[in-house]
Amino acid sequence: MASHNLLLYLLLPVLCFLARISNSHASENPSPSPTNSPMFTFPCSDKIKTCNASLYHINNGIPQEQVASLYSVNKSQLKPILHGRDQVDYLITVPCSCENIDVNTTGYFYDTSYLVQPNDSFYDVSNRFYSGQVWPVGEENDLNASVSHPMNLLCGCVENEAQVVVTYTVQNHDTLSGIANLLSAEISGVQGMNTMLTQNPGYIDVGWVLYVPMEKNELPHAHMKGFESERPVIFILEEVEKATDNFDESKIIGRGGYGSVFLGMLGEQEVAIKKMRSNKSKEFFAELKVLCKIHHINVVELLGYASGDDHLYLVYEYVRNGSLSDHLHDPLLKGYQPLTWTARTQIALDAAKGIEYIHDHTKARYVHRDIKTSNILLDVGLRAKVADFGLAKLVERSNEEEMIATRLVGTPGYLPPESLKELQVTSKTDVFAFGVVLAELITGQRALSRDNREPTKLKSLITVVYKIFKDEDPETALEEVIDGNLGGSYPLEDVYKNPVDPTIHIRSLFYKKNQNIHNSKQFHVRSQMAEIAEWCLSEDPYNRPEIRDIVVTLSQIVMASTEWEASLGGNSQVFSGLFNGR
Repeated sequence: MASHNLLLYLLLPVLCFLARISNSHASENPSPSPTNSPMFTFPCSDKIKTCNASLYHINNGIPQEQVASLYSVNKSQLKPILHGRDQVDYLITVPCSCENIDVNTTGYFYDTSYLVQPNDSFYDVSNRFYSGQVWPVGEENDLNASVSHPMNLLCGCVENEAQVVVTYTVQNHDTLSGIANLLSAEISGVQGMNTMLTQNPGYIDVGWVLYVPMEKNELPHAHMKGFESERPVIFILEEVEKATDNFDESKIIGRGGYGSVFLGMLGEQEVAIKKMRSNKSKEFFAELKVLCKIHHINVVELLGYASGDDHLYLVYEYVRNGSLSDHLHDPLLKGYQPLTWTARTQIALDAAKGIEYIHDHTKARYVHRDIKTSNILLDVGLRAKVADFGLAKLVERSNEEEMIATRLVGTPGYLPPESLKELQVTSKTDVFAFGVVLAELITGQRALSRDNREPTKLKSLITVVYKIFKDEDPETALEEVIDGNLGGSYPLEDVYKNPVDPTIHIRSLFYKKNQNIHNSKQFHVRSQMAEIAEWCLSEDPYNRPEIRDIVVTLSQIVMASTEWEASLGGNSQVFSGLFNGR
């Protein structure tokens, strides 16, 4: 009896562990039983009849072309997504509509059809080709070979424009938190959309069909070309060495305080590989930590990393057209045509959106701390991406989100007064630096340059902006520092005068409630840019705007600039080929 009790005592922890596993993970049954698989339609909203939704297709080896055919979509609507370490599934974008499938069933559905093959059964077809997401309507036992049978796939629509509903089928080893992480959703949001989770929120089973509210701003990163994934790939040293011809000097495309950047080729994709000394591990892990969680069109994508030979390596997407700094400062000497005014406004908007994303649209809030024109990269279409997150810091989302740095970091010419004096870091630190970037776009001058009058001293572009707005005639003062590379091609009538009231300041307009600040008649395009720069460069951080406010205004400036350019009718050098800014 004693030995029996001892055995039970020893086995008890194991039994408890197995019980926890069974309650927290999906079961091991490979094929869900229809009778044990909860399925329910997503209720229709009176406000939404149709929307775009996503269906999660579990990949069981069917060729991509066949998957597209089964769902009656184009291949471009299939977005690969990595499930686990090596299973590439698909997110399929489909139009979702509120329908009455039968007398007793109303909900959101996506309709396709399936050409029935001999010996096919409804549930086998649903599980094998459509991940068990087809709604049964009572005719499933009458599948006739060589006849197209309608397939009503479950989908969902929500009023929240920041979310898209994914129809997801639970797989082996899934957990609720794992599904939420995979599809960039909140666990509470998944629980709120699925009634079967209310009584036992932690329990799910294989074959259950769930609705997942995926955040659009944090779309899961696709697994493409063999090595991209939601989590960065770990490369071996030999791979990055081979990709760069053993880090040949001819492959260097950039140098910085934390190492050199090399152009490389991994598989069929061009990449940029940053090589850092191992004593820069703090910056390495800072960038790795941030970029693992950030996926945005205006932020340079991290693909993977490696270590070895006393060095650390970060592998990024290659952004082909160099930095904004190269395009603004002596561009012809660097092989670039000067940027047009419209291109400059679009670049400003793209960069602002990238900064806005890390400030406002990630689960954790980050401050970049090194915004500058050399850290804004341009692709072949001159669209901008924010790069180099080696100094990025996490700040709390609260009213008191100031962080005291242990040392002064950043680039001279872009640092705000509070960082220089008190080492304070907030999101307004990035806003100040962005103001310098705007000033560079307007003037073509560097953030710091040699003073012609006193060659031994450096002239700050910040001081230039301050002087413009302290001048008795700020419009003339602004005209004198406009980038000569623009060749006079910018919207003259909208640069200097506000058609409504020349004394109206953009900052005061932002604080006037119930006033349509987006009316293009109230704003002049280029002095707007200058005023935004001056606003961002306010010495008191509390007087600076949030970057999201700047995105709104820059969007209007881009629209007005595009309309101005179109009004030229091809008669300007903007269209003559002298400039290549769009």
